[in-house]
Amino acid sequence: MPTAFISYSWESDEHRKWVRRFASDLRASGVNVLLDQWEVRLGDDVTQFMEHGLQIADFVILVCTEAFATKANNRIGGVGYEQAIVTATLLNGQYVRGRFVCVLRHGTPSSAIPLYMQVRLWLDMRDEKKYPEGLNQLLFHLLDRYGKAQGSVSQPVFALANKSRPTPSAPAPPLKKWALVAGAGVARAFSPELAGLSEYLGRCLAKRGFGLVTGGWFGVDETTARAFAEVTEDSVVALENRLVQVLPKSKEPAFAAGQLIFVDSGEPEWTEAIQRASSVFLLGGVGGTWKTGELALRMHKLVLPLADTGGDAKKFYLHMLQNWDRFSWLTIDQLTFQCVARPGRKAVDAALELAVPHGAV
Repeated sequence: MPTAFISYSWESDEHRKWVRRFASDLRASGVNVLLDQWEVRLGDDVTQFMEHGLQIADFVILVCTEAFATKANNRIGGVGYEQAIVTATLLNGQYVRGRFVCVLRHGTPSSAIPLYMQVRLWLDMRDEKKYPEGLNQLLFHLLDRYGKAQGSVSQPVFALANKSRPTPSAPAPPLKKWALVAGAGVARAFSPELAGLSEYLGRCLAKRGFGLVTGGWFGVDETTARAFAEVTEDSVVALENRLVQVLPKSKEPAFAAGQLIFVDSGEPEWTEAIQRASSVFLLGGVGGTWKTGELALRMHKLVLPLADTGGDAKKFYLHMLQNWDRFSWLTIDQLTFQCVARPGRKAVDAALELAVPHGAV
């Protein structure tokens, strides 16, 4: 039976009750859970419980909220103490793949997941309606390490009907080529519609076997990368071999997963990323996105501006049509190119079809 230590913040009665229910469900399904609410009594040494639990546990589950991240990042209270122990474990080379699991309970990933864990994939349990699905996904992870199928659990409490195990059943599609995605990186220009389209693009790129390059910004970059990572997680290929983020040395990525490449500020921020891709997708944008397209054309890369997303992407789409005779090296004709101006997801689907033959390997 695997042992799991639960780390969380005592921020409200409601949250403590949720954690207790969560721990009870795990225990009922065959996981030996170490929870302070059950183990620590008046007069006990709390730090000793934390040190011992973190040392003997096969898994460490971090229930992430904004309060939890604040305490972890600033090393406040018990959460801060546990964070120091976990960080030391990672730095000392004692990390075991899959041992530390972040469960997002409240807030956004960038505000609720501690900085030292943002490079790792996390489990979303913010929606109470999807609680059973999230719990089962976690149980697959915790119990599979010991060679157990879900059916062998003594008292499974949340069996999902007609749902297959979300683990790699076949190798990922062979890598066809790399796509650079650039777009709106400021809140005022990042609408819910643009967020949905970015997520759709990220998932489609992963499913079609692309590698993804971004600049690590908030908005289009982050949303596309996160969606791409979620799909890639279900394949046997390492995310670091499919996701590359190029950013200046002075900047932190909004989503720190994949292979991070730090360059000098200025033009290298664009050229280093562009040279790694054979096609460039533009979504919205207010300045930097235009420059990405401009430099990409100069480097003879196929630029696919989704005009319906507005901003720089629409302007650049019109710019390309008005100056089409300057791009004789392109392997597609002008009429075919105009499919990228279709509305919504139809533009993504059309652009992906254009990107596949261009520079494919």
